[in-house]
Amino acid sequence: MSPKRRLLPAALLMSLTAPLFVALSTVAADAVAPMATDQITAYSADATLTKDGELQVKETVDLTAGGTTFSRTLATRVRSDAERDRTYELKDVSATVNGQPAQGFQNDSTDDGRKLTLNVSGQSKIVYSYTVDNVVADSTEGRQVSWPIVQGFGTSIPKATLSVSVPFATWVTCFAGRTGSSLPCTSSQLAESAALQIEQNGVPAGGRVTFLTGLSDQATVQANAQFSTRWTLGRAFTVDKTTVGLAVLVFGLGLLGAVGLWFFRGRDAAKVGDGAQERPVLDGSDGPQFAAPDGIRPGQVGTVVDETADVVDITATLLDLAVRNYLTIVEQPRESQFGRLDWELQRLHPGGPELLAYEKALLDAVFADGDTVLVSALGPALRPRLNLVREQLYADVVTQGWFNNRPDAVRNRWITAGVVLLGAGVVLTIVLAIVSKFALVGFAVMAAGLVLALVGQAAPARTARGAAVLGRVAGLQHYLANETSADLPESHRLEFASRCLPYAAVLGLTEKWALEIAATDDDDDPDAGIGWYSGPENWHLSDIGESLSNFVTSFGGTLTTARRLFG
Repeated sequence: MSPKRRLLPAALLMSLTAPLFVALSTVAADAVAPMATDQITAYSADATLTKDGELQVKETVDLTAGGTTFSRTLATRVRSDAERDRTYELKDVSATVNGQPAQGFQNDSTDDGRKLTLNVSGQSKIVYSYTVDNVVADSTEGRQVSWPIVQGFGTSIPKATLSVSVPFATWVTCFAGRTGSSLPCTSSQLAESAALQIEQNGVPAGGRVTFLTGLSDQATVQANAQFSTRWTLGRAFTVDKTTVGLAVLVFGLGLLGAVGLWFFRGRDAAKVGDGAQERPVLDGSDGPQFAAPDGIRPGQVGTVVDETADVVDITATLLDLAVRNYLTIVEQPRESQFGRLDWELQRLHPGGPELLAYEKALLDAVFADGDTVLVSALGPALRPRLNLVREQLYADVVTQGWFNNRPDAVRNRWITAGVVLLGAGVVLTIVLAIVSKFALVGFAVMAAGLVLALVGQAAPARTARGAAVLGRVAGLQHYLANETSADLPESHRLEFASRCLPYAAVLGLTEKWALEIAATDDDDDPDAGIGWYSGPENWHLSDIGESLSNFVTSFGGTLTTARRLFG
């Protein structure tokens, strides 16, 4: 192929792609070319302090604009000291560009100042005019006038020249540089005409030039500076004599109020007895029989003691109903050596008016689906049913005259009041933290609410009759903890220990009295049961201690897993 024929396709390809390369080159050049920026070539300002304490300012800025708009921000809040900011008020703000009112002029509020925006193009002479108030302040050295006159420019200034007329000025100082800088200005002096002459070479972008001058005693202008406290978390929760003292006082009043309420409304009506031992034995023609003090039932015992109808009270009530022959507890054989234990509950008869309302409600709850039920099959189905048992038990202790009001209702009222006070403390803490240094006082109110809720746990008050019954229950507990059935005739020990068992269960003595029952097994032969409790094949009465302990734990666990049982 000739060279000409070989070069022809290459030339054609280059001619087609050349425009694309040119376009891409242009875009790339535009991308890397620096954007035009604003440039201030000259700056001067004249200011005069009026007899009303206002500073009238006129600034002249020679600008080479890099765009179509130009903005600056005048600060109305500057840092004064560690805790306070000094605030200024700007008014009568205006601007001209090349001698004409500025086009597109905007005076917008920002968090700490005013943002001034106007339209410009090319070489422009901008003149800003405004009046700033609150520039005169009292100090240990007398009255002083100050204002960061050069500020808010996003580009550097090569040289700033300031002339400030302050009648009766006695001295002048000036600071320049970035915000917060304490570097002195290039020059600052007080002329004979009380005019401040200030020059600063090289004000950086975002920098300031702030003048400060003192006034003689002859000056009639009054101090008008305003300050606002700067919010910090440390200040909100200031720890000093005032805040701590007030917080302690508020908490003390709250604590005193909670204790006072308990003293007048939450104490038992009478002193609880000393708990002298109560021997629950009634001697009759048929021999010694179990007799609970005042005929109190196991579920009632638990509610009177801790003022709460809980799982232990219901479990003890079920055992008591079994001992009294309303149901039978049948221990099931394990499916394997390490299989789960289970029990079948068998209802013997429905019961009549001899049962208390909560006892009847418990029987109906357990056997709602039939006259036989496995403990493992209970659980969630008991939830709505056992709530009724609990309601009936609380109502019962009021009916018996042991409480004037339901303990749970009294406790809930106190807890609600405590939670409300706690919530009020949270709100108060937030409010005080925002507006003052006394947030600790809000914490004190929160603590008082917490104390009120905790004191409410002990607020349900027993009547005089309830206090007397509690004393007799303490005597019964003393007997069950320290005595045995060994002094009873052998023929009566099994029944007596069985009747004691539910009371022992509610008082935390299940194992001791289960062993009392086990001790009545006088041979090595397997036992069919004791009427209210029977075991699987080859079960011995001597095993009943472990069996009953397992049953109480398992049945109580079943009630506990029924969520919201007591909520």
